Amino acid sequence: MSERTPLDIVIAGGGTAGWTAAATLARFLGNYATITLVESDAIGTVGVGEATIPQIHNLIVGLGLDQAEFLRATNATFKLGIGFNDWLRPGHSYFHSFGQVGRGVGLIPFRQLWLRARGLGQAGDYGDYSLNVAAARLGRFAISEDGATDLAYAYHFDATLFAQMLRRYSEDRGVRRVEGLIESVERDADTGDIRALKLDGDRRVAGTLFIDCTGFRSLLLGDALGVSFIDWRRYLPCNTALAVPSENPSALRPFTQSTARPAGWQWRIPLQHRTGNGHVFCSEFMSVDEASALLLANVEGTPLADPRPVRFVSGHREQFWSHNCVALGLAAGFMEPLRIDQHPPRPIRDRTLAQRGGR
Repeated sequence: MSERTPLDIVIAGGGTAGWTAAATLARFLGNYATITLVESDAIGTVGVGEATIPQIHNLIVGLGLDQAEFLRATNATFKLGIGFNDWLRPGHSYFHSFGQVGRGVGLIPFRQLWLRARGLGQAGDYGDYSLNVAAARLGRFAISEDGATDLAYAYHFDATLFAQMLRRYSEDRGVRRVEGLIESVERDADTGDIRALKLDGDRRVAGTLFIDCTGFRSLLLGDALGVSFIDWRRYLPCNTALAVPSENPSALRPFTQSTARPAGWQWRIPLQHRTGNGHVFCSEFMSVDEASALLLANVEGTPLADPRPVRFVSGHREQFWSHNCVALGLAAGFMEPLRIDQHPPRPIRDRTLAQRGGR
């Protein structure tokens, strides 16, 4: 094992995807790989992904990051779930909490007990039996000095600051960063594998394994290797997002807010130093100017910039791994799962287990 030739891994693109890949590979491969990341300061990142799910702990723990330091470095806040407003009908709200709701009895799960009790008029709202929902309604979060908590949680964080933190982590463990623009991709004439990235200034970065983190452009997997894109616009028509930061107007809320809009939905994500806001919509039903005006009219706190548009297409590459190239992040695909309808949704009737014949 000690005589094994190290892998020469080249990561194309930085941002959260690129530096997460670099940090993870450096942490777990150690001396079995040399890792080079190529990125250019001239190319910006999308940088609007600030809300996570509890699986983020796998990365934090796996890298051995200190949670307190992570919170300080990324201006992060705690997230107990997601509040959905106006989706079923105006004025209706639903809170999707992380963690367990209620407690089952024997082999009977809590949801079946709740459905039965609700049919008898004896149960409250489903969220009344969730510790996360109770804490979110009060704007509270609790954690002990040793990091233990009974709450399942994730984070809101500044994606740009998180990428910077991961860059420091990676470079401390031997990852080499190369500043430059990728002008072309060199392939092996016999196997079709990628041999090197050709950069501006007549430079060449060779490798044996390439990670494509070039975002929507997918320069390696899509352009160079020709892996086709599976378009999902037929099912998920939203294709534009507007993002704008604002001042924090009040106490931080420990959850993400998602509010339905006529042609899409709006997000609100609280950070320590600002609030992230955005409006995802379908441009076939609403113009950018209309969407921007609707977003700004519903932003809490003073906007700190003009809304910035991000165009996208929901879908994914037919393959995520082709030849010696693996795509991560937006280079592999992007799904905007909250669809829109041209017509209002039909009312959903509450039916107990008995009414559904026990099915």
